[in-house]
Amino acid sequence: MTRWIDLTQPITENVATHPPGHSLPEFEDVATYDVDGVNVTRLHLETHCGTHMDAPTHLYPADEYETIDDVSPAEMVTEGVVVDCRDVGRGEAISRERMEAATASVSLESGDFVVVDTGMDPTETDPSVYLHEYAYPSVAAAEFLVDRGVSVLATDALGVDAPGASIADHEVHRVLLGNGVRIVEGVANLGGLTPGRYDVVCTPLPYRGRDGSQVRLLVRPQ
Repeated sequence: MTRWIDLTQPITENVATHPPGHSLPEFEDVATYDVDGVNVTRLHLETHCGTHMDAPTHLYPADEYETIDDVSPAEMVTEGVVVDCRDVGRGEAISRERMEAATASVSLESGDFVVVDTGMDPTETDPSVYLHEYAYPSVAAAEFLVDRGVSVLATDALGVDAPGASIADHEVHRVLLGNGVRIVEGVANLGGLTPGRYDVVCTPLPYRGRDGSQVRLLVRPQ
């Protein structure tokens, strides 16, 4: 059987997250084996660090749009494509034409989970580059994916909007989330993958009424 490949970055105290104003994860020993005979950890963690999924309510009101616990089991076990956009320059937008070409080469289908390889890796790329120089979809590229009926856009970059974009300028987020396309950011370990079709497992935690969650993202070549 073809092996599953883990595209999830480990959660550590230094995991890449959006500066400024976003806290890093904090791990606290509630109990330890040496003292208590058992290990128990308390975790303080934002929903949007590490490899994580944005629900529509990340940028839209929860009484009108889906929250992260609306992701169904059928959506967690799915299929999709990995597309190669590594030739796009650092800090540059992926054009609609470039996205069209990348997805055409892997036979994009409606409902696909699309993983965009921009050549970043959150566990290996220099942090200053990863935080400030990633490639991202243009609004037109996002509109193309919406038109094609994709279910999720995932990226190895820190985000899908331009580095340093204000919340008011998160137009790619709004185009995707406003049309029911969930976003996964911070994908890891794409370096060994080739463009093509994959089976996909992506499992967010069902935080009731919340805006996002870390995910475990696994793919398997078809």
